[in-house]
Formats: sequence, structure tokens, C-alpha cells
Amino acid sequence: MPFHDTRHKTRGRSISGRISLAASALLVTLAVTASPASAHYYSGGGSSASFTIKPYDYNNTWMTPLNKALSNWNVTATPAYVSKSSSSSSWLQAASFSSSWYGLYTPYGSRTSRYFRIQLNSRTIYNDASNWSNFVTSSFVHELGHRLSLDDLTSGYCTTSIMSYCRNRIHDHTAVARHQRCQRLLLKKGAA
Repeated sequence: MPFHDTRHKTRGRSISGRISLAASALLVTLAVTASPASAHYYSGGGSSASFTIKPYDYNNTWMTPLNKALSNWNVTATPAYVSKSSSSSSWLQAASFSSSWYGLYTPYGSRTSRYFRIQLNSRTIYNDASNWSNFVTSSFVHELGHRLSLDDLTSGYCTTSIMSYCRNRIHDHTAVARHQRCQRLLLKKGAA
């Protein structure tokens, strides 16, 4: 079943305080390596935190934020590593779609041989973004998170986590999931 980034918007609330980078990296590590019993596990992800995607070729307006999304995952203190490979079966499609989502992740194959398609909707991003580059990066980082078995955070999780539907897509575009409540849930469920 495909997952998509719906059109919820941040209501201008300021998030007071942030978790340190080390605690954030720990959270992402826990989320990536969490068992299916954890609170935010997504079964459409792959079995490895290292994976490839076909090289994509768009204009610089797209290429800079798309490449930044890969880099944002690769610099975290987690096992996550995304690279481009012409032999990859996974691909990205950035185009104008009539649907209302920003991004859509569709998994194929089994967990051990997972490949995927990520679609980014230029129409909705263009209509809603005041900072195109950060918005595209945030959307792509979010969709790549599904490949890492991270589920969407929906109601009750209006946070700065990259997997939150109601995150601020202009400011929150790093792969570090700064999310205290999710961390507590993962620790309670024995994911550590």
C-alpha cells in the first residue's frame, strides 16, 4: 500500500526546545532497527538500511534539494546510507500529479529484495511551498524514510520529526527525527 505525505500544514507554532543531535540520532537508529512491535514501524521498508536509487536527472531547481535529501540521510549517525546506481530497480519520479499529496512511496517485492518508486508532486509543492528547495528536500527525505521502515506519524504527533504529517516542511528537512514522544514509545516497547 503506498504512503503519501498529505497536505497538513503547520499552524505557525514554535517548537520550544530540541533534543540534542546525539539523542536524535539514537531515535532514528531505534526507529530504523525497531521490531514490528514498535509504535512506528512500516512493513513496506527494506531489510537493509543501505540501499540504492536510479540516478535521476532534473534541472538544478530539483537536483540540489533532491541530492541534499540523500546527503541528509547519509550524514546521520545511523546505518542509513542511500546512493545512486544505474542498476537499481528503485526510482524517483518528480512530476505534476492531479492528486493532493506532496510525495508518494510505493514498495515492490519482498522485504529482503525491496525496491520502490517515489513520486514527488510538483503541482502541490509549487502551490504550497514558500521555500521550494527545503520543501522538496523535506518531502524526499520523508519518503526515503519509508524505505527505512519508518511509518508516518499522524494524529497526536505534530512534531519536528521528518515522518510527521504536520511538520514544518520549510524548516524541518533533515533526516534526524527530533521527536521525544516517539523515543519514549520505542523505549517502552523494548526497541532499544
